[in-house]
Amino acid sequence: MSLPTSSAPERLGRMSLAYRTRDGIRRLIEGEELSPGDRLPTEADFAERFGVGRTTIREAFRLLEQEGVVASRQGAGRFVRDSSRLQRPLSKLEGVTDMLASRGLTVETKVVSVKVDEPSQQERTLLELEPASSVVRLVRLRKNHDRTVVYSTDVFNRSIVKSPLADIDWKKSLFALLETQGLFITSASATVSSALVDEDLLPGLEMSSPEAWLLIEQHHRDSQGMTVVLSEDYHRGDDFRFDVNRSR
Repeated sequence: MSLPTSSAPERLGRMSLAYRTRDGIRRLIEGEELSPGDRLPTEADFAERFGVGRTTIREAFRLLEQEGVVASRQGAGRFVRDSSRLQRPLSKLEGVTDMLASRGLTVETKVVSVKVDEPSQQERTLLELEPASSVVRLVRLRKNHDRTVVYSTDVFNRSIVKSPLADIDWKKSLFALLETQGLFITSASATVSSALVDEDLLPGLEMSSPEAWLLIEQHHRDSQGMTVVLSEDYHRGDDFRFDVNRSR
């Protein structure tokens, strides 16, 4: 006897709910200042708290375990991991806005430019754009106490956002904006390198000479595995450290 299968929209809805529940559990851990080794409430407790089924709670915990936030111990429950509050694992996918906020930084976002633009051939290929498609090119600075700490460029298909660009607050999280359009970023491939900032950017970064910054180039994918956002984030080298967990 064959079992009924879920349709694609049903699976997408279930995954979206799991990601939101994951974020809610993470905020609870941080908000209640749980310490490494603290035992978390049961699946039933979380299901009641968030008003979702236990299947969604288990999926949310699976995501948190992959990110190194919690650990599961057979017969004992789930616990806060030692690294959950102290490290920013490079394997953790999060937007720049959320990442800076999680570090407790008071950050001002400045929109340098946002415009509808003609994609490059590489962008057209990576985003699998139709011949007549255009992209949104968003350039922003993040500043901490008047010191630029991140310079970022994001590129995505113009058709994703239905509203006029002038009606959108581009200072807010891009991931959050995309979620309002029904698009959830679930994974990304990244290339990390040391790079000198282009000289034409120096005035905006309040720098007199080129310096080496940490450049993270990412291809962000949705739950269907499609690349939907291309990003280049320059992180000031003396302000950031990313940790990588390695095992055999």
